[in-house]
Amino acid sequence: MTKTISLQIFQTSDLHGYVYPFRYTSRKEQAMGLAKLQTKLLQLSRPNRLLIDTGDTIQGSPLTYYVAKQNHLKIHPMAQVLNHMNYDYITIGNHEFNYGLRVLHSFVDHLTPTILNGNLLDQRTNQPFVGVTHDIRTLADGPTIGIIGVTTHYIPNWEQPSHIANLAIRDAFETAQELVKQLRPKVDYLIVNYHGGFEKDLHTMEYNVENTGENQGAKLLEELPDIDLLLTGHQHRLLQGTHQHTTYVQPGFNGRNLAEIQVTFTHTTAWSHETKVTLHDVSDVEADPAILALLSENENNTQDYLDTPVGQLDKDYFITDQLAARVQKHPLVSLINHIQQNATKADISMCSLGNAVSGFAKDITIRDIIGTYEFPNTLVVKELTGRIIKQALEKSAEFFAVAAGEIVIAAAYNNPKLQLYAYDMYDPITYTIHVSNPIGDRIHDLLLHGEPLDMDKTYTVVMNNYRASGGGDYSFIPRCPTVSDTQIEVIELLVDYIVSNKQITIPHTNNIKVIL
Repeated sequence: MTKTISLQIFQTSDLHGYVYPFRYTSRKEQAMGLAKLQTKLLQLSRPNRLLIDTGDTIQGSPLTYYVAKQNHLKIHPMAQVLNHMNYDYITIGNHEFNYGLRVLHSFVDHLTPTILNGNLLDQRTNQPFVGVTHDIRTLADGPTIGIIGVTTHYIPNWEQPSHIANLAIRDAFETAQELVKQLRPKVDYLIVNYHGGFEKDLHTMEYNVENTGENQGAKLLEELPDIDLLLTGHQHRLLQGTHQHTTYVQPGFNGRNLAEIQVTFTHTTAWSHETKVTLHDVSDVEADPAILALLSENENNTQDYLDTPVGQLDKDYFITDQLAARVQKHPLVSLINHIQQNATKADISMCSLGNAVSGFAKDITIRDIIGTYEFPNTLVVKELTGRIIKQALEKSAEFFAVAAGEIVIAAAYNNPKLQLYAYDMYDPITYTIHVSNPIGDRIHDLLLHGEPLDMDKTYTVVMNNYRASGGGDYSFIPRCPTVSDTQIEVIELLVDYIVSNKQITIPHTNNIKVIL
């Protein structure tokens, strides 16, 4: 006798604190956020449903920034939302650590979904610091489902040491390999929920990013064929496909899409299965009113905070063209570098802009600052030789390419993940980037205060903690001596400076030339 049973799996990932359907710079409605995802879920859901998130939940929006700054925070609002939506499983993302362990635990300690965490261990016990390594559930009169959770082990390359204190972070692939071997004989269908992406082109299986270990999705596909379903995240991509016998999925970011995986199980002498993936967007649904009401107090307080006036400029300094803001260094870059240098007394400052920055209105509010400096970063001062500064500049200059006689963003910074933040701009050094030159020989006319930068001299350089830890493939920077680690967020420094000075004059110079 043949028996058929269906299992519906929904996946989200990289929600980054977006519940309401808009970006906070304009409040213009967009097809995004958990409130819209909930409406879509309620439309699609049937019996035998699993709802799984793949991490990066509590950082990335002004709402979660504002919430993280509240000393009285007990239960994180993102936990309230996931609980209300009846998530079954979540895996921890690297950005869960950005605000420190207090905020992290306000989230994970109050979740009703099972936390799948195979490789983020308490170094004192060698057990998961929170959650379980895997779970097994059996459908009524049906097959047995195993699910494993692992997180990119690259976290120490980005995170402040105090935010991962007492953690032992194991290799994600090796952990998955051990757990797959352990679970495969016990289950009919095996899922790996991996907060990480793909290091290879999924058609050619050739490396398309540097093989640092940050992303091991292709390695999982190639070397662990016993996985039936690989759920991924981290890269903010929309992906679905099959490699060998493994179905892989990645559902985008900010709640813009929902992955639906329909698994049909058939039993004759044993259970077999067929898997179909659909990626839904949320453009055709309204936001769920219950979700909006659940966080209305937090949202209203966030909006009031964002509208707090802090200072004035001589005119509006909006950013409407992300490439132009880098080819012709935007004045706000000069302001950020000036404030960083002022706070640390470093010889040189470097900073980058996020993927979608807004700029400042003439009457500056907190909203302008958060919309322009998107990162939860602190400042670190390192000692770099002139030679290392030149190396860092050459790395940054890889951001540009030439197409049809025009300067464009190099493909590697658009795909597989948008990485506009990988391009740094420096003050007060002056230099020229010759984009047509070969990579590694693009930086020329490198001067400090009108004199050639001494390749053998040591300079103090202030940068964010992400870059100081080698983030963005600047692996040579962590080896340089650290002079100071401020442990103060750049956003706070920007706000304090503007509040203290009120009338802001931007010390802007056209010190960077980007030419063909």
